[in-house]
Amino acid sequence: MVINIEPYCGVAKTYNLHKLACEIINATYLSEETIVLDLKYEGWDIVENGIEKAVKDIVDMLQLSPDRIIFKSSDKLCKSNFFKHELNTHCRNFFPHLLTVNNMKLPELDNYGMFLGRGTNERLYSFYKHKTWQHTNKGYATLHLNNAEDINELQNDYSEFIIEHNDKWQKIKNILPYTDLGHEFDVLDNIVESTQQKFWDKIYNNMSIEIVCETNTTAGTFFVTEKSLRPIAYGKLFLVVGSPEFEKNLNKMGFDIFDDIIDKSYDNECSYIRVDQVFNSLGKFIDKNYDMTSLLHRLKNNQQVLKDLQNKYPFQKISSATPMIYKIKKNE
Repeated sequence: MVINIEPYCGVAKTYNLHKLACEIINATYLSEETIVLDLKYEGWDIVENGIEKAVKDIVDMLQLSPDRIIFKSSDKLCKSNFFKHELNTHCRNFFPHLLTVNNMKLPELDNYGMFLGRGTNERLYSFYKHKTWQHTNKGYATLHLNNAEDINELQNDYSEFIIEHNDKWQKIKNILPYTDLGHEFDVLDNIVESTQQKFWDKIYNNMSIEIVCETNTTAGTFFVTEKSLRPIAYGKLFLVVGSPEFEKNLNKMGFDIFDDIIDKSYDNECSYIRVDQVFNSLGKFIDKNYDMTSLLHRLKNNQQVLKDLQNKYPFQKISSATPMIYKIKKNE
């Protein structure tokens, strides 16, 4: 028996656990089979977001054997303390055309990019670093926040940053949502312009390297999303704010992480320490003024690895009707 648990948790929290308990109770009455709690395309840390502990409490109250419960997700390390945890082999991709491997093209400008999406602790800290360090003129950044009606509910995703780094929060909160791309944000229930390939074609013309802020950043997880795969598809270098050994695991998948020309010592770290070290590594790379022409064959090899993975594990297309809160549009 399979229960979709996406409605009951997110990256950092759980929701409506009484309804999940009812679903589990109903499943036990309907069948003696194993109950599969399926996150489908998501690979959230089930320990960090609390869904594993919530299910354990439900199972204990029902006096069910833990062997009757299996979690399934796209976390490749399948982190769990109590239950069997299996990997979903399908890959998530909201917008398959954004990961289309095209002909290699060197950037017209040697800049960096950082496209942060929704706010989290590490992403707000990363944005603060972008706005305040010596190379900010070499970079582009965007950071979305949901509209003001939702802000109190969503602050749980970055409440740690607000508490621990309130001085930094005070300096950036009034300029959010933010973009360096000459666009403005509109609150519309629509697919954002940033899901269009022409949007990224233009941005990557001026970029050689990207800071990627991944979804999972806690130890013991490895959840690869389109955020890490997009710069690879466009033939760019990357530094990843993710879980410890995230790039080591990318390398195990066959990707060149360019650790001979970029200081990747940050890959052993997590959270704010990792962000600080990522920016240190980026600064060293910028100071080198590296000749990207010499890396063309290696960047093309990474594109081929991505293409091979796409052939082996086809990406699943999500409906284009998926609602988004922010639309980016050009200034008139």
